[in-house]
Amino acid sequence: MRIDDSLLNHLETLSMLKIAPEKREEMKRDLTEILGFVEKLNELNTDHIDAIASLSDEPVRLREDTAREDAAVIGEMLERAPKRSEDYFVVPRVVN
Repeated sequence: MRIDDSLLNHLETLSMLKIAPEKREEMKRDLTEILGFVEKLNELNTDHIDAIASLSDEPVRLREDTAREDAAVIGEMLERAPKRSEDYFVVPRVVN
């Protein structure tokens, strides 16, 4: 798969990143190379390999999942948001 200008523009919009004009060709080349590597990985025959969930035999210790509000953390996150409206992040529409 080759990354063209149209796809790169779409990725820019989704990621809310701006790629400098002088870096666009390099970025397209790098992304195409990465996708080629992933396609090569898809060619591997892994039928004889058992799936694993962890590299360790130790059980995962889970912490209590409790909701909490920390105004300082919320404020800091919103300050760093590229776009926001009141107390919410504004993101580009992904699904039409």
